[in-house]
Amino acid sequence: MTAPATPANATSHTGGSVLRTSTRLGILGAVLTVMVWTNWIVSTRFMMQAQHPLSASLLSFIRFGTAAILLAPAWWRFRIYPRQSPPLALLGLMAAGLPYQFMVLWGLHYAPASEAGPLLAGTLPLFIALLSAVFLRERITLYRAIGVGLITQGVIAVLGQGLFDFAAGTWKGHLAILAAAGAWSVYTIAFRYSRLTGLEAAAFVGLWSVIVLLPFTAADIWVEIQNAPAATLAHQFLTQGLLAGVLALLTYTTAVRHLGASRATALTALTPPMALLVGMLLLGERPGLWQMAGCALIVCGVVAASGVLGTRSRPS
Repeated sequence: MTAPATPANATSHTGGSVLRTSTRLGILGAVLTVMVWTNWIVSTRFMMQAQHPLSASLLSFIRFGTAAILLAPAWWRFRIYPRQSPPLALLGLMAAGLPYQFMVLWGLHYAPASEAGPLLAGTLPLFIALLSAVFLRERITLYRAIGVGLITQGVIAVLGQGLFDFAAGTWKGHLAILAAAGAWSVYTIAFRYSRLTGLEAAAFVGLWSVIVLLPFTAADIWVEIQNAPAATLAHQFLTQGLLAGVLALLTYTTAVRHLGASRATALTALTPPMALLVGMLLLGERPGLWQMAGCALIVCGVVAASGVLGTRSRPS
């Protein structure tokens, strides 16, 4: 595979240290991704606790089918298969499709969302830092290494005793969530090699996920759609389809393209504190002292790993 494009520099120096437009776009993409992922975690928590939750196959069909339909002009341009992209990169992009989706849903079957969310978003910076150093030749600076370490410690603190509760079987969910984080990390690296835009990558993942899914589950999905409440389907169309299936991929790939893989995923590690905050406001949850301390560690780790502390202004 050919080397990926190098992300834009973090600063310009007109009248001091000023963030470039490219970096602003990357930060905006990362912030929007955090908002979408937080909404997805809370919505999935509601769905998994529902009396009649939708199946993983139907949720996957809603997520990727929506992307395939709405982004049809993008995949139609490259005629289903983008020939300018290396085959290995395209295979890596598919990791964010069915493998990621099924691993997350399977993980939530065993582990509560309050543990799955921090484990998923919090371990991404660690996976990405390692993969970026190997495949993208991104240098792991001292600040970034400290930041990743703080994020990892914060995730462990947020998870608390649930991380080591082997008797309840939650370890199965933890392993599945770690596998999902690994799959998303593979997608992140593959995107940098794919020569595709964020729109094209989202269209490719959506289309081919549906192509792989339907031959095995079409009949069951059709029966479930006929029996599911319309309000439930509409809500999942919004959260799984529009937000998670389309918007999150677009905003995340925008962040990776403009910030680089490591800095982008460091910012998305803010998802666990955001999820706890939303849980307090909407679900009446009351996080414990260890969870609050873990969130503080994650925030400090994000500041360090994002490269802000390592950026020095130079006089114009």
